[in-house]
Amino acid sequence: MEKRAIVIGAGIGGTALTLLLAEAGIQVTLLEKNRHIGGSCAGYEKKGFKIDFGTHLFSRGPRGPLGEVLRRVGEPEAIEFRRTHHIAELRVPVGPGSDEIMTISWPSQLHRFPLPMARFVATMGLTPLEMAEGAALFSRLLTISEAEAKVWDHRTIEEFVGRYTANPRLSGALSFLLGLYFVLPPWEVSAGEAIYAFQRMMRDNWLSYPAGGAKAIPTTYCRLAEQRGATVRVSAPVRRILIEKGRARGVELDDGTRLDAAIVISTSSMRTTALRLCDPGRLPADFVERARSVRGSQIAIQAKFALDEKLVEAGCLMGGFSETAGLFDGDAETLRGVYNDMASGRVPSIIPFYCPVPTNFDPSLAPPGHQLLTVCAAAPTTDVLLVDPAPAWEAALMRTMRAIVPGIESHVIFVDRTTVRWMERWLGKEYGPAISTGQTPSQVGDLRPSVATPVEGLYMAGDGAGGRGVGTELAADSAMECAERILDDLGIPQPGSWRSPRRRSPRLTRSLKLLLRPSPTVRP
Repeated sequence: MEKRAIVIGAGIGGTALTLLLAEAGIQVTLLEKNRHIGGSCAGYEKKGFKIDFGTHLFSRGPRGPLGEVLRRVGEPEAIEFRRTHHIAELRVPVGPGSDEIMTISWPSQLHRFPLPMARFVATMGLTPLEMAEGAALFSRLLTISEAEAKVWDHRTIEEFVGRYTANPRLSGALSFLLGLYFVLPPWEVSAGEAIYAFQRMMRDNWLSYPAGGAKAIPTTYCRLAEQRGATVRVSAPVRRILIEKGRARGVELDDGTRLDAAIVISTSSMRTTALRLCDPGRLPADFVERARSVRGSQIAIQAKFALDEKLVEAGCLMGGFSETAGLFDGDAETLRGVYNDMASGRVPSIIPFYCPVPTNFDPSLAPPGHQLLTVCAAAPTTDVLLVDPAPAWEAALMRTMRAIVPGIESHVIFVDRTTVRWMERWLGKEYGPAISTGQTPSQVGDLRPSVATPVEGLYMAGDGAGGRGVGTELAADSAMECAERILDDLGIPQPGSWRSPRRRSPRLTRSLKLLLRPSPTVRP
């Protein structure tokens, strides 16, 4: 059993880890409780549309951890990540109560930046001094060294931005944008983690989406893993991780089947792993207590709009909207009020939204001439008692979409909605957080849970332990960290292809060349 491993959960972390272990010669079995692999990156088909269960873009595409997994197994071209001509658009009302929507584009080429930047400055009403402060912040984010950024691991985005500007509207806007991908308010997100993710996203300049949909990533990892001898089983829920004489011995499935292995890796949350999958009485008390206290991120309500016509040119829409105000009409306290309302179970007055458009990256995901919009808005996890019922949250998201995409109602073929409770059941993580161990100042860097547990042979991977970065990339980075640790613990030399520094920031000179001569994009 020494080289036999079981991986629980076939999301990005689980499928990446299965592939890496199989590449290293470990006999590995991947178990997924659902009938589809992929976790939040799984998908389904309906009326000719291919739809993700989650809401995704990938901030670094092939240049980040998702591509590094493939490079480590000698398959760098196995997934095609595509970029759009217009990366994203910020959409907010022109003013309080206005029906007019202001659009600010984020282009993929350097020479197209001045106009949208000028529009942003005008919208914010910045003085020359405040413009210089914003430029200084942006420059600092791009050039700060690893050692300097590490100092900010245990401090917040809000504190970091406050060092550069006292303008409350600018501070609120920049804090929101830096914290968006972590599904937490900016005063709860580690500044060091935000700097790490933002710098690499900007230097790589490859915010993208895979051909074939988000599920192309986990399904490709599984296909390559099976070619290397791995076993992948779906509809195989794990009832219990078996711990005997102080070490992992395998798992018991819901149907009573026992599978023996010396190595067991859970990609669920630390809380679910310790309190549900394991018998807490067989774990060290301090490990159980840590699992109880881990803070997850928020989650999101989601809607998938299938349209009979193309209404959006950009790869993604983002911003905030309400019937009386826009995200940037107030100050930092306005933003704080939005998140405080969510934390107390109330629909906030302003709905921050995030809306990737998968068909602008891969038109084959919809019938010819059609378009798919996948929108989400942050919402509390299931441990929060909702003051406003779930339908009220869905209605607020629908009002937002009608406002930011004028005329959308007359082009809707169908709208599929995904609730927080459904996502909790699908993902199998207690309370259903988007990020199992949220990237708060007390849960990153040297304070983040380790991929190795106090129980011999029991490990964790995915977004609950180890890793750095945004969402799915965090899970892939954790998978590589976990694979390295397992091989070290077994005394097996790591393959030569694993020796690349997977967390090194791209050189700034190389990034400038990429901006001047960008990679090909999907044209509108």
